[in-house]
Amino acid sequence: MRLKPLIIHIITRLEPGGSSRNTVDSCASQSKDFDVILLHGPHPGTEQLLKLLPPAVNCIEIRYLQRELSPLKDLKALLELSKELRELAPDIVHTHTSKAGALGRLAARAAGLLSKKPAIVVHTPHGHLLYGYYGPVKTAVFRLAERFLSRFTDHFIALTPGELNESVAAGLGRREQWVVVHSGVDFTPPAVPARKPDLGIEKDELAVGTVARLEPVKGVEYFIRAAALLKARGLAAKARFVVIGDGELETQLRNLSDDLGLGDRVIFTGFRRDVAALLSALDVYVQPSLNEGMGRAPLEAQARGVPVVVSRVCGLPDVIREGETGFAVNPGDPDELADKLGLLLLSPELRARMGKAAAEWASAKDETGFPHFGVESMNARLESFYRKTLRDAGKAGV
Repeated sequence: MRLKPLIIHIITRLEPGGSSRNTVDSCASQSKDFDVILLHGPHPGTEQLLKLLPPAVNCIEIRYLQRELSPLKDLKALLELSKELRELAPDIVHTHTSKAGALGRLAARAAGLLSKKPAIVVHTPHGHLLYGYYGPVKTAVFRLAERFLSRFTDHFIALTPGELNESVAAGLGRREQWVVVHSGVDFTPPAVPARKPDLGIEKDELAVGTVARLEPVKGVEYFIRAAALLKARGLAAKARFVVIGDGELETQLRNLSDDLGLGDRVIFTGFRRDVAALLSALDVYVQPSLNEGMGRAPLEAQARGVPVVVSRVCGLPDVIREGETGFAVNPGDPDELADKLGLLLLSPELRARMGKAAAEWASAKDETGFPHFGVESMNARLESFYRKTLRDAGKAGV
């Protein structure tokens, strides 16, 4: 008989990004009070994140669990997940992201049919795919699939109120099934903050930057187009625009920058592991995404005292204080983005006031006694949620 409840987390792959770090941080914290197992698919960067886990967390690679759709591999992954869940008999199965969420919940359902005490199934989508990713047909298929999968889900966790509201409005579960637990952000100041010269920027120039995987949903195209508009308005002579990250659109975005006559006004850094340090070199941070469940980088920037401009999509408006720590603009609208950036570029006083408010907002503590968006607050909320859920289900050991 187990002395502690067993929590199994399932994620498609461990890679640099919010959902993976959220999952790893959760496993590490929960291993103090629960038995914790992490099931994950293969990925080249997995080892870097696994190093953050204590020995108490048992990690099992699911060979065929991958992000891309493949009927044969997906079936094999489903069978492997079902086998692991039957043998391990967890108290809670907590799935993360779309593919692991689909296969993990189906596997939990299959394993539960043969169990006297089926596991409680919790799903964290880490944002939704209701817009910004695919065309209308594929999005409609996704919505139908998620509605079907909600039948096998006891509880959902949204990262922000915005994600919760949009998901419920789309029929993805009932409102009473949802709770909000933000993704924990590490606000530890970098040991060596970057300076503008580290990015090839003069000290008297203004640095406006974004951190993103270079793919369509991140909206970096509109950031570059806004930079071109600022140049046309005569506001970019002393500004440099920094794109931190790599991805499938890098060549296309570099060509767009050249076509718009931005020259060396736009700096592409490629993938960087020292993002937290680089944020310290910015005067303004931009998140131009077309969809975003929460947005960790805007919070990290605010913690460094940097005002932000974000798209008004899903959870992004929830991570700023509109008009106080930054601005929200309509997605895919470079004109409005340029307008707000222009206000900040023209006014050192506005940047200073918003930057001060941003640092206070990011560090403000909630009822857990920790910074509201911090890792400690996330872990405290998750543990409280688990314990209540286990008590309500009559599970032992809590």
